[in-house]
Amino acid sequence: MRELMPFLRDLRPECWRLALGTLLLIVSLAASIGLMGLSGWFITATAVAGLTGAYLDIYRPSAGIRFFALARSISRYFERLVHHDAVLRTLARLRGWLFRTLAPLPLARVGRLRRSDLLNRMTADVEALDNLYLRIIGPSLAAVVTLGGTIAVLVLLAGPAGLAVGAVLLAGGILLPLWAWRRGSPHGEAVDRHLPALRGAGVDAVQGLAELRACGAVGRHEQRLMAAADGLAAARARAARLTGAGEGAVGLLAHGALLAALVVGIPLYQAEAISGPLLALVALAALAGGEALTALPGAWQHLGRTRAAARRLLEHADTAADESAAVVDPPPRQALGLALAGVTFRHAAHTPPVLRDGSLTVAPGETVVIHGPSGCGKSTLLDLVAGLIRPDAGTVTLEGVPVHALAEAERFARITYLTQRTELFADSVAGNLRIVDPRADEARMWQALHTVGLDERVRSAPRGLDEWVGEGGGRLSGGEARRLALARLVLTDAPVVLLDEPFRGLDDATAAEVARRLAPWLAERTALIISHDPDSAPPHDRRLPFFELIAPGGE
Repeated sequence: MRELMPFLRDLRPECWRLALGTLLLIVSLAASIGLMGLSGWFITATAVAGLTGAYLDIYRPSAGIRFFALARSISRYFERLVHHDAVLRTLARLRGWLFRTLAPLPLARVGRLRRSDLLNRMTADVEALDNLYLRIIGPSLAAVVTLGGTIAVLVLLAGPAGLAVGAVLLAGGILLPLWAWRRGSPHGEAVDRHLPALRGAGVDAVQGLAELRACGAVGRHEQRLMAAADGLAAARARAARLTGAGEGAVGLLAHGALLAALVVGIPLYQAEAISGPLLALVALAALAGGEALTALPGAWQHLGRTRAAARRLLEHADTAADESAAVVDPPPRQALGLALAGVTFRHAAHTPPVLRDGSLTVAPGETVVIHGPSGCGKSTLLDLVAGLIRPDAGTVTLEGVPVHALAEAERFARITYLTQRTELFADSVAGNLRIVDPRADEARMWQALHTVGLDERVRSAPRGLDEWVGEGGGRLSGGEARRLALARLVLTDAPVVLLDEPFRGLDDATAAEVARRLAPWLAERTALIISHDPDSAPPHDRRLPFFELIAPGGE
């Protein structure tokens, strides 16, 4: 259970809400038991009084019944309100913590996670932790307190009959959750296995639909998708059957407690040790006591899944702590030189090398353009320089220091990289720019936008810098989104700049104007630029065909 401790500590800010919710749950359960027991006593006492002509005060018992009925309804409503508010607040903090944990991880490590895995951690794994208090700890505490109090009252009122009821309820309260936990863990593991598979197949189907159609693989992928869906449905069906079995077991347990009350209580009644109405109270209170245990088997069967989710969420916590603890010196103001020496790289062991024994030297302050056909390995070259991937042989150095010897935060303080894919967040223009410098003022942001020729477009927007760009920059054209990503790059102080097709999506006139404006900024830095068309690239000192630079080992 050690993996759950960090998440239990995360409940501290909500401890008062959780305590209040648990208290309200106890009141609700106690009111249900009191309502059932007092109703049984009152009905039986009324019948006895009618038969014998004895005097019976009906006002106080009826007031008690009304009190218990109102207390049960009101406390149940506010218990759910308070508990869910506390748990949703906790889950919101947990999602923020998870994002902050993943953000500083090495990109190579994050890159090994599929998008469906990340989605599963942000959604299903986080949601699985709401079981921890809302369904396991809170109801278990409430059941212990409620049943303990109920048994104590029954023992005081009916002696041995109360003890018999207590023995049955306590035994069931311990054994049923343990049984559900042991039996439910395999089903939870099956759900955890099939859910990411289904999400992965779904993401692949949406993002790779064009490729699937081009390869004639839509049918095969549909079969894979349906197999994952069928596996998940079967796992959930098995879990649902176990939940039903647990609920049935609680019902049998409650009736077992009722039977125990009658078996022990009837001889006591015959011996005139207890009255008939009191026997009815004990029997019906025993039956109602099962309500305190109703939710426990279904909750405890998910404990294994909750623990597995906690382990997955904590998987990267130590690494993230090490990364965030690193102190990064400010990047040097002067340009830095970079070099590749004897670099060989292949994407997989069974594929030919993309680069073989490649070498390149870029002097401090020099701008070099590498050009070549698509798929020859140009983007791989920039990934190697940025340290996103490691060469199979050879070295990549920055001012003589291997790039992988630098902590990632330190490396990216010195290297800024515009990849071929434009990455924009569903945020404002200013929000996307401030990713690289949260303290950037409006003057610097406008200057960066001017450098890429986007300032007039943003000024004409109704909200200016606060204009929403949409998910992935969907509210911008392709060229505008590319220039916004380039403006974000301009805000950095990194002395080494890597640009992969910086003007992709721009028309010739716009690309030429942006290149002219970008030239003074690039002149102060070391730059390595990838371009299909070197004539449209920013002003540069050298241009090299990729195949002259590095001997390719394969397409």
